Amino acid sequence: MKFSKAFAISALAATANGYELLKDYSKGFRIGAATNTIHYNNANYVNAMKAFNYMVAENACKFVSIQYTKGNFNFNDCDAHLNKAKELGMDFRGHALIWHSMAPKWLENEDSNTMKNSIINHITTVLKHYEGKIDTWDVVNEAIDDSSNGNGWKMRNSFLYQKVPNFIDLAFQTARQVSPKTKLFYNDYNTEGIWGKSESVYQFIADLKKRNIPIDGVGLQYHVSVQNQPQYNKINDLIGRYCKLGVEVHITELDVSCESSCWASDVESKQATVFTNALKACLANSCCTGFLVWGIGDPDSWLGNDKKGLLFNGNYQPKSQYTALLNVLKTTTAAAGGNSSNNGNTGNTGNTNTGNNSQAAPSSVKLNDGWYYIKNTGSGKYLQVANNKAGNSENVVIGSSAQKWKLTNMSGGYVTLVSSLGEYMLDIAGGDDGNGTNVQIYSAYAGEAQQFVILKTSKDKVYTIGTRVSNGYRVLDVEKNGTTDGSNVLQWDNSEKSNQTWTFESTSAPSSNNNTQSAACWSSALGYPCCKSCDAIYQDNDGKWGFENNDWCGIASSCTSNNASSCSGALGYPCCKSACTVYDTDSNGKWSIENNDWCLIDNSKC
Repeated sequence: MKFSKAFAISALAATANGYELLKDYSKGFRIGAATNTIHYNNANYVNAMKAFNYMVAENACKFVSIQYTKGNFNFNDCDAHLNKAKELGMDFRGHALIWHSMAPKWLENEDSNTMKNSIINHITTVLKHYEGKIDTWDVVNEAIDDSSNGNGWKMRNSFLYQKVPNFIDLAFQTARQVSPKTKLFYNDYNTEGIWGKSESVYQFIADLKKRNIPIDGVGLQYHVSVQNQPQYNKINDLIGRYCKLGVEVHITELDVSCESSCWASDVESKQATVFTNALKACLANSCCTGFLVWGIGDPDSWLGNDKKGLLFNGNYQPKSQYTALLNVLKTTTAAAGGNSSNNGNTGNTGNTNTGNNSQAAPSSVKLNDGWYYIKNTGSGKYLQVANNKAGNSENVVIGSSAQKWKLTNMSGGYVTLVSSLGEYMLDIAGGDDGNGTNVQIYSAYAGEAQQFVILKTSKDKVYTIGTRVSNGYRVLDVEKNGTTDGSNVLQWDNSEKSNQTWTFESTSAPSSNNNTQSAACWSSALGYPCCKSCDAIYQDNDGKWGFENNDWCGIASSCTSNNASSCSGALGYPCCKSACTVYDTDSNGKWSIENNDWCLIDNSKC
């Protein structure tokens, strides 16, 4: 057997380290760590660095490190990091051009106009120095105040904001003008879906996009602990929402403190779960293109060695958390940047089992584009959204009242199915290809989780509906052969039983109703189209905004939905689907618990 030179070098590197390297299983995905030149004389530290293919300097490229004295630019330490990355075959990430916390004293003492010019000069000089060498920079770091609770955002009252209130716009606009090809990121902490600030930062990024400020991505720092960390579906959904905004996501500074349970026998296992949930969520969303931990080993962590927050121990040998990440990379079929099957969905983590591939898949059938009722042959009931309710992750069931679905043919023999309730597509939860994965509706984006194939059966004009995420080997299945209204629909191995077979009854397009708006609305005067649906994802002083066809659109004040709810969530938490038990009450309303998480009670249901 012949091996490529690259494979041979990689194998030798793994042997030299004594363990397998993360980068060897990353499939081109950038997985990295923060480093510091003060540790480069430690051979074990440098050896551990070789596990990664991406690097960021912990402090060396920040404002005060490069321009401690006004006008005197010293790139030595930042260059040393970049050169070490190049030596080890790693890509390099720039961090951070503007940050109030590591700015020189002379900048803080300047008046407004002088400070504005200093910001422009620093960004210009640094980006020109690294043009063609660093392709991604955190332009602004930690500018949103911690008190932001998800109802809009509050700017941190730093000296930057006090003297140059538009410093963020200025920084991004300057960076784009100086270096048009560099990817420009905003980076912040408490943005991982636990705190209200997560939602505020999302709204802030959405506002930058709406105002055409040139931002390409958001960095989620991800400093968490075993006691306070986001569940998989929370971070997965959050990243997916950023994907829909059209920005990239990097997890930039991940560490997991053991906090008060550092000596518990299962603490490393719990930490490993936090690390792997973050990596799985990143890999499941095509816009998440970078994953970095904040340090190499526990001795160099800003948390302190005793918090055990990183992947390598005191001797810079890999811990079980490292092995857990390695196993995720080994079993993931497509790394970020090439996997859109879970772009914005919530649900289970990816399952690489593709069914019984030893058998040939059934032949597909092409139906005409158009509207259909989809009827299950075993029950005589129709495919429908539960409770006739439009919204992300609403469940799909069978029922007596027929709902319409718009079939559209895609390339490769696949189709999408849009619900008549609005711009929501039939969707496999989480893009998971496993048996038992639930079927739902989700905002239309036509990714692999929303593509299906119509398959022939032994009966004329009777079909199974295969899922693309399983390569057509699994199909829509009425759970437990259910025949009553509300019986659940999920994904299961294709056996062509009656609970898996369907007919398509052609019908007319649904008549217009109050889910749609009139042709004119207030956003036209601002240069934005009117939304077709009434689903708001953002609100500012102009009004409510939606996002359709990769562009912002305005929602008329008169726009209501047939299924309008009195609840729109708060503080980054969703509305309860069915829970009505009150556990807490505040200015936002009454709170309950669902799926082990807080939710705001929908008064229209309770």
